[in-house]
Amino acid sequence: MTYYRLYARCTAREFVEFWENFYRSKISDEVYQANLSMGGELTGENISLLWRWKNERYGSPLIEPTQAILGDINAFRRLEHLGGPGERKFWQKVATITQRIVWQVFLFHMARPLDYPIFDQHVMRAHLALTRGYLYRNPREVIEPCRTYERFCSAYRGYRSFFFDVVKEAGASELKAVDRALWAFGRHLKRLHRVDGPLFVQ
Repeated sequence: MTYYRLYARCTAREFVEFWENFYRSKISDEVYQANLSMGGELTGENISLLWRWKNERYGSPLIEPTQAILGDINAFRRLEHLGGPGERKFWQKVATITQRIVWQVFLFHMARPLDYPIFDQHVMRAHLALTRGYLYRNPREVIEPCRTYERFCSAYRGYRSFFFDVVKEAGASELKAVDRALWAFGRHLKRLHRVDGPLFVQ
């Protein structure tokens, strides 16, 4: 895969190190890290703070419905094996809260942050640009409603595999560093290009 650092091509490691410097978040990532409750179980307060970190405007209405399935989130967190009936069953719970795949994936991420990377328009745009050499300002995988588990899998699994490929190629010790880099790169592409078309980075 070809990576870019503005005009120049670069390695995966250089890509992550360069682009994560341009990441911005209204609420510090320290709040996010502190509330993942790694190695333990999530609490209602963790849920509240994680949604506010993700998107205070649109995430806040999802706090109470998410707290209502807190037991299911922690049960999914404890599962030994990913995929299969356990994943489908958890998606069915998630789908009662929202049909937006960005929020669905974030619920999976809350439960298992090391297994389900965050998904949004910017990281998906970066993924498509790097793998197809084409810019999609508003990737359909992100904006179309997600009403079935099959739709969830088809829209997200490709990105998820790509994400862990970048982690491996970059030798990244912190998954969030890769997320920050992809987010910043994808956001840069949208600001640079006014229409969909072949990738040109400047």
